[in-house]
Amino acid sequence: MRLALTRCFVAAVVFVAGAYYAYAQKSVSKAAKLNDEAIEYLRKENFDQTVATLTKAIQADPKYAESYFNMGFAYYCMNKYDDADKWYRKTITIDSNYADAYVNIGLLYNHKKQYDECIKWCRVALAKDSSLSNAYANMGVAYTGMGRRQEAVECYQKSLSMDTASVVVYANLGNLYNEMGKYREGIACLKKAVELYPQYASAIYSIGLAYAKLGMPEDAIKYYRKAIDTDARLITAYNDIGSAYASMMEYGKAVEYFMQSVNKAPKYADAYHNMGMLYYERHKYDSAAFWFKRATYIDPDNAQSYYACGIANYMLGNRKEAMDWYEKTVKVNPRHATAFNSMGYMYYEDKAYEKAIEKYNKAIEVSPKYVDAYSNRGNAYLRMKKYSAAIGDYGEAVRMDPKRADSHYSLGVAYYLAGKKREAIGELEKAVQLKPDYVDALHNLSVIYDELGEKAKAQAYRDKADSAEFGN
Repeated sequence: MRLALTRCFVAAVVFVAGAYYAYAQKSVSKAAKLNDEAIEYLRKENFDQTVATLTKAIQADPKYAESYFNMGFAYYCMNKYDDADKWYRKTITIDSNYADAYVNIGLLYNHKKQYDECIKWCRVALAKDSSLSNAYANMGVAYTGMGRRQEAVECYQKSLSMDTASVVVYANLGNLYNEMGKYREGIACLKKAVELYPQYASAIYSIGLAYAKLGMPEDAIKYYRKAIDTDARLITAYNDIGSAYASMMEYGKAVEYFMQSVNKAPKYADAYHNMGMLYYERHKYDSAAFWFKRATYIDPDNAQSYYACGIANYMLGNRKEAMDWYEKTVKVNPRHATAFNSMGYMYYEDKAYEKAIEKYNKAIEVSPKYVDAYSNRGNAYLRMKKYSAAIGDYGEAVRMDPKRADSHYSLGVAYYLAGKKREAIGELEKAVQLKPDYVDALHNLSVIYDELGEKAKAQAYRDKADSAEFGN
């Protein structure tokens, strides 16, 4: 008798309900009886007795492959993956066509994140038995781990075409769709999983997350609450309910649920951080700083809370404290580009341009496509009258994001100060095209055309500037 259990794992394990073919083809042997007894122990999670009984089965019949396979599964359930692998390999030594063992070896490679190996073993299994839906399910997990999402989708769909009642595969496919931003498809799959297994709390919770991403907070709250009712241990859902209420600007309820999250899970840093965000968005920076700081106590590696605490202190005018928190941020996460950028901006405000540039350099080093850092470094170079360097940075900002009017404006100013008036006109006019009421750009165009002796154009831009500024 082969094991016939249904448990919900992220990766699908081979469970073949009612697969009694090996038992039915021969008279009831001592090994088969012991194997059946072992399965009953396994159902009760009595692993010691399971292993002892399967050992007796193997001693009774060293060629009875089912016992080796179930021994592997018992060790898998105990999270002893090396032992599980050993027994699955013994299974295929006894019976080289035992396809399920190949699938489960593949699963073990998924646990090790050796996804190529998982796919290899699952393909061997399918070559021996093309009807194994779990082989495709495990390949779906492997392709997901490799970031090859479309191939993962195809594997999950193939698995479901063979087994339309696979709860885990529906859930995995639903979560994958959500990761791909295909939330409605994700919701449909997750709802199918819940229809098949109404107590699947994590799938219910994931439906709530998908509705939140769709901007449907009321539906999200409905499923978060259902998830909590199904499994009271899903206390992170209280935090998500709070976030949903915050998005609806129902701040009283948001605070209520964030507090519930904090009370039920005192070490859940996200709830503290989100409480801080709630106060920050309401411009209550003292309270925001308090909660962000508490989040860092709970999770000393959460760089985002350190950074948020820095921003809150900056908004309070506590410049030294703000800089200290930014320094802590980059100590925890040396690749936190926005913290380096914020440090640079504070030095810029203090007219310490060399130090500002040093921090902007660091921001760009860790995030080469960080447009704001290029623009800000350009500002520092401009203040230092290093116009060529400023032009280079503003030009890079324009190249990376040609639809930012401010970047074109800054590049135009740099060209003008460098004595390149025609180039300046070109950039300022692009800024005005993107933002027709850009008063500073319109004024500067009028000045440059005056200096070039093109009085009509100068007057036209002056009129546009007056109209934009005073609404004439």
